[in-house]
Amino acid sequence: MNKRLCSAFAVLAASALLASAAQARSIYCCKDDRGIDACSDILPQVCYGRAYREINERGITIKRFDAPLTAEQRAEKEAEKKRAREEEEKRLQQERKNRALLATYSSEKDIDFMRDRTVAELENAIKHAQDKYDEVAKKQKKLADEAEFYKKKAMPPELKAAMRENDAEMKTQQAAIEAKKKEIEEVKARYEDDRNRYRELTGGKKPAAAASAQSPAARPADSRLR
Repeated sequence: MNKRLCSAFAVLAASALLASAAQARSIYCCKDDRGIDACSDILPQVCYGRAYREINERGITIKRFDAPLTAEQRAEKEAEKKRAREEEEKRLQQERKNRALLATYSSEKDIDFMRDRTVAELENAIKHAQDKYDEVAKKQKKLADEAEFYKKKAMPPELKAAMRENDAEMKTQQAAIEAKKKEIEEVKARYEDDRNRYRELTGGKKPAAAASAQSPAARPADSRLR
């Protein structure tokens, strides 16, 4: 008798567990093409490729699933990630430049000094190029005067070669002069940018106050990140 009772109790317990498991099973629902809910205890086929939600035994939505991204949406998402990475890199790069700027200069006067020294070096290079140009131009004039004697007869090959080489040298020196002049303008603009950025970073503070605002990173000897 006891054995039969135990078996009956076991069957009832198993049935209760199965019923409880069935009641706790989630339901998955989505909207079909007509906007009607399609639901099942397994994901309905119509829900494939659509947004759907998981509902518990009490009818409460416990989780939502977005529809898979299209190829175009995936591409746009990757583009957004790339833009975010680029923006972050720009921000970090600007921070490095700011730290280098504050580590290089202790006042706006330092910026002016470096600018003037760099411009003076370029102007000196222009003077050397101009002297060389003038020297070659004088030589070219002498060669041109000599070529006057050969208006009615063939010019010696060596004279032609000398005039050609001189002309090329004049063009080289002229190009060097123009390049250095352009570089001077770029240098002035760059140091002006440094001055404005330094003033913005220090907020018009005195050198000592500006130094205290620097990063604890080691100060480089005389280098700037451009």
